[in-house]
Amino acid sequence: MFILNFFRAASVGLAFLPIIIILHSGQVALVDGEQAVNCMPHFDSVDGSPDVSCWVDSQTKLTCPRASCNSRLHPERPYGQIVYNGCQNGDAHKDQQQVIPRNYHHYPTGDNKWYPGQKGFVAAFDDRTQLWYNCAYDFSNENKDTYTCSNCRK
Repeated sequence: MFILNFFRAASVGLAFLPIIIILHSGQVALVDGEQAVNCMPHFDSVDGSPDVSCWVDSQTKLTCPRASCNSRLHPERPYGQIVYNGCQNGDAHKDQQQVIPRNYHHYPTGDNKWYPGQKGFVAAFDDRTQLWYNCAYDFSNENKDTYTCSNCRK
């Protein structure tokens, strides 16, 4: 009888083993250590700061080291090397501009205000001109690029 009770207790413990492994491995954690996160829909950077703000959804803002951020479409490109093309600033009468974004806000479904961006666009702040530009997804697939950062924290 003792042997049967021993095996029954062991089988119950083995049944919980996969649950313990999954929870312990950090698969349910949002961000932990070096895990890379996609900064979509927003990314903000301030000159002189070693950290950036990375939104992984509309409600979750993380702080990440700027040096840990690379292009999602071109991982070999570090921070400062994403380029958006065909960008416009109507107030400054600037069209077909190339923008290297310091900050961006993606609108994948448009916003019903800017007609060229009805199929999605990114609003990007260009450090060189100190202006915001709208860059339509239709103009270039590069305009869908985002930063992926690691070592982030809440």
